[in-house]
Amino acid sequence: MKLLKKLSHPGSGWALGFRSENKWIKTFNGLIKFNGKKVKSDTLFDLASLTKVVGTLPACFVLMKEGSLKLDKTINYYISNAGWFKNPSLGNVEIHNLLTHTSGLPAWKPLFAISNEPTVLHANVLQTEISNQGKRLYSDLGWIILGHIVERITNTSLDQFIYENLLNPLGMKRTFFNPISHNEKLNCVVTEDCGWRKKLLQGIVHDENAFAFGGVAGHAGLFSNLDDMMIYMESWLNNLETIGLQNQAIKVNHYFQSFNGLPAYGLGWRTFPSLEFSGAGNIEGSLGHTGYTGTSLWMNIDNQQSIILLNNRVYPSRLHTCNSINEFRKKIHQHIFCLLYTSPSPRDGLLS
Repeated sequence: MKLLKKLSHPGSGWALGFRSENKWIKTFNGLIKFNGKKVKSDTLFDLASLTKVVGTLPACFVLMKEGSLKLDKTINYYISNAGWFKNPSLGNVEIHNLLTHTSGLPAWKPLFAISNEPTVLHANVLQTEISNQGKRLYSDLGWIILGHIVERITNTSLDQFIYENLLNPLGMKRTFFNPISHNEKLNCVVTEDCGWRKKLLQGIVHDENAFAFGGVAGHAGLFSNLDDMMIYMESWLNNLETIGLQNQAIKVNHYFQSFNGLPAYGLGWRTFPSLEFSGAGNIEGSLGHTGYTGTSLWMNIDNQQSIILLNNRVYPSRLHTCNSINEFRKKIHQHIFCLLYTSPSPRDGLLS
């Protein structure tokens, strides 16, 4: 058990939870920042791109359930001026293409260098040129659009809609956007020493584009802790039945084989055989996702297993830590699978 804590890791600290035999085991290592408080189960981490599957995806599921969002409708069904005068046009892309990263949108663009006005930023994204539609290319831009569509359909801010329809019903009391507004700054791990924001980021979203949107966007911005993420992953192991979204959740894998090429994505989640970050967990039937700040989620619903890793690998700088976080994730998964399949039964509670 102690071997887990000896693993070298980027950033200053991490929180880990894994599920075995209907029990969650959790352990922690490191500090919120150098010479700071120890990481605990209620310490808040910047989820980065896990926002896509923790917030925006279930928000879309709610709208799918009520029939106001349909996977085979095009973007211009919801936003008539998307892709104006473009050929091919973003407006003709269907919603499922955004969810499976097959829209033809580029991975990213520096929106934060254009404006900090959401109206201007949304307009810019919606006029983005697309190419190679149907080919898998992971795109933040597609999920920015999904968040915008959720707001347009509901006439509610994305953060409020996610709170009312997911976080509150599940009892995830310390998962939110903009933790400073919830007086939670000092409970957040620090992320990067940001040059253009001229400060060490603590309680401020690391993702530059999400920051430009005011901290709330479909692709990034959520903060959470290990306790809340265990609640969330437990709900996924039951296909979101606890919040009435089981019919939508079981569709995730149905879209996996709809398009050629790797990496493989279902609706939102990355799927086998493209879970290389999970090492021994890259097995058929598994789903997962990673976040740029060092976070990752993995689950296998058939085996009722899940692994949550929260980490701040961008502290104090993102430079030179991309490969190390990938190796750290693989080692974590490998050690956990060794525990699961070679030990009689991991004891409940904290790992020693």
